[in-house]
Amino acid sequence: MLRQFHDIAINQLRVDPKTMAEAEVLARTKNVLLVHALIRLKAADSNKLLAAWAHCHKLQIADLDAMDIPADIIQLIQDQVARQARAIPIDRVGNNIIVAVENPHDLNTINLLQLKTGYSLKTVLASEEKIVKALARYYPQRGLELDKYTKSNATQLRNKPLESRLVIDESSSADDGPVNDLINRIMMVCLQRGASDIHVEPYENYMRVRLRIDGALQEIARPPAHMKAAMASRLKVMAGLKIEEKRLPQDGQISVTIEGRPIDFRINTLPTWHGEKVVLRILDKSSLQVDMTKLGFEADDLRRFKDSIHKPYGMVFVTGPTGSGKTTTLYSALAELNQVSDNIMTAEDPVEFTLDGINQVHIRAEFGLTFADALKAFLRQDPDIIMVGEVRDRETGEIAIKAALTGHMVLSTLHTNSAADTIVRLQNMGLESFNLISALQCVVAQRLARRICANCKILDTSIKPDYLVSLGVPRDVAATAKVHKGKGCELCGGTGMKGRVAIHEVMVMNDELRAAIMRTAPAMELKAIGMRHGMRTLRQNGLIKMLRGEMDALEVVSNTAADDEAEQSGYHAA
Repeated sequence: MLRQFHDIAINQLRVDPKTMAEAEVLARTKNVLLVHALIRLKAADSNKLLAAWAHCHKLQIADLDAMDIPADIIQLIQDQVARQARAIPIDRVGNNIIVAVENPHDLNTINLLQLKTGYSLKTVLASEEKIVKALARYYPQRGLELDKYTKSNATQLRNKPLESRLVIDESSSADDGPVNDLINRIMMVCLQRGASDIHVEPYENYMRVRLRIDGALQEIARPPAHMKAAMASRLKVMAGLKIEEKRLPQDGQISVTIEGRPIDFRINTLPTWHGEKVVLRILDKSSLQVDMTKLGFEADDLRRFKDSIHKPYGMVFVTGPTGSGKTTTLYSALAELNQVSDNIMTAEDPVEFTLDGINQVHIRAEFGLTFADALKAFLRQDPDIIMVGEVRDRETGEIAIKAALTGHMVLSTLHTNSAADTIVRLQNMGLESFNLISALQCVVAQRLARRICANCKILDTSIKPDYLVSLGVPRDVAATAKVHKGKGCELCGGTGMKGRVAIHEVMVMNDELRAAIMRTAPAMELKAIGMRHGMRTLRQNGLIKMLRGEMDALEVVSNTAADDEAEQSGYHAA
């Protein structure tokens, strides 16, 4: 059966043999089915993988997302048991319960459920992700309430559904038990709602806990002020930081298991006037998207980017502000390039995700290991491909260019607003133009914008054709264009937005651009030249996604700068 699944996955679903080997290791170390390991690694379409596994093992599949399970069925398995077994009851026939589980052949799970329920079981297969979502949907209390020290307070909801907020009773004790419970539940809610960061903020008379969801902060709890020190201390203990050090910032990492998934949190503490503020960044490798076709690139932009990174040597930059997805794009490029025949080395500050087959170095400037030091060492390690987390100074830039000119592909990032600005920034650092034109292959500028919630998407009748024209849409297109927005629903927390979509600007070097760089042309001239050769600006890319119904007009305006009228004439749809 396993051999048959291997053959189907590799020959029909096009799973890379290297990814299959990685999944086998993951399945053994995490004690999960091989099919779930492949889905975690995004090796192929999850539904097709599940279908192949079910076919080979003669199992039935339950699509929990498509089901509306009655309450009397859900009540057949108690909350705690359902979470322990990661099981969802979906039907009952006489003295038999049909239960969706991750591994229908797991006798321990079957025996536990039969013992706790008193029923005989028929198990069917479901994906890990859908079981987690179903647990949050049908057994919400443990993940979204604070048990005995929680109270409902409708006046503080601020237009969010009740279950999106955690309101702590003022009488809560600051003892370890309630604090631990509160932190655990905040982390669980963070994972369930797809947040990227947790902010724990102390103020004079209260605390505030906020989650960054789809790029925007949302308040979910206000613990009483007397819990400030206890929460900060507990988080520092979890991260192995110095509890007694409250005068200086500290960095660390927390590793926990939530709903059976191993999750890492990168933590930073900062002394403020009213106590220590703590920010946790979620590092969930299972959510890392390294499939380049799913990064939001338009088809022609993706082709140009892939052609650039597959050059035998040169430099490729990915630029944008903090939180714009640069690291994900670079990791996807590394995954694309990762071959047994190549030595790939990265210098990162910090290493956010570990990638098999790639040598990753954590930059520690406090110990004398800077980006420049790491690059110098890399050049003595016989590299083929080098990734530098960020070019921050002239020394790092010069070494990176030297590497690119001596037969290596170098990938890196900069914090600039556009592709053209990147070239000007490198020149302002003191890098010689003649070296830049020889080394530089491509610059990608990107942003992450919020996506319209598919559950509550409606036509935005307030957007008129003249306004679309002012944004840069050709008048003939604007006359018939349909623009959408999110009305707001329970699924998106009333925001009208759910998930994010990337906007890109891909500038590939050509002879006209190189001549302009040699004469140190300004960014606007470089941008105009790029557009004449097929570059689509961030604004134009955003408008295309708006006209497809992926973004609303406000997101386009807030995430992209307007193009000049002369540039807008170069608008071209994908």
